[in-house]
Amino acid sequence: MKKRLEFECWNCHKTYTLQREIGEGNPILSVACPYCHKEAIVDLDPYRKKVEPIFKDASPQTNTGGETAYDLPDVLPTQPKS
Repeated sequence: MKKRLEFECWNCHKTYTLQREIGEGNPILSVACPYCHKEAIVDLDPYRKKVEPIFKDASPQTNTGGETAYDLPDVLPTQPKS
């Protein structure tokens, strides 16, 4: 799912927004600050939580395991790309 996220640059400490794809696979985003042009990474793994689905019908064919969702802060901190 694509989502507009707000980031704080690790170098110049300015905030900026970018639209990024957030998926189940890799929780690490690669971004670049539009002000100082420094590349950075954002690890979304600490914000991941497991969500258990709630069903009206408890039949086994509809009860699939939990899904992953993110509880993201308003501004995501970035780290230097190593």
